[in-house]
Amino acid sequence: MHILFKVKNHELLEIQLIKGKLTINKTHLTLSQDLDIMLITTLDRILSRNKIERLSLKSVEIAGKMPFNAVSGMVIQAVAKALNSRNRS
Repeated sequence: MHILFKVKNHELLEIQLIKGKLTINKTHLTLSQDLDIMLITTLDRILSRNKIERLSLKSVEIAGKMPFNAVSGMVIQAVAKALNSRNRS
């Protein structure tokens, strides 16, 4: 089970839950104010809706082009890093 944060453009983030090569769930978020809260809430909803434990996630990846010195890029990187480090411990 993997999560992919796919930056579509400077305003849109696609979140995919992937099992093998199959996309199980996909949703979109607007990169705006309160991205941190919306991102965490959306991830919790995707995982609970699909009855997935956070520890069963093998990896969280980021795709697409985004200036990662932007606050939204830092938020996405921090969430991905936190989930990846949680899965390794």
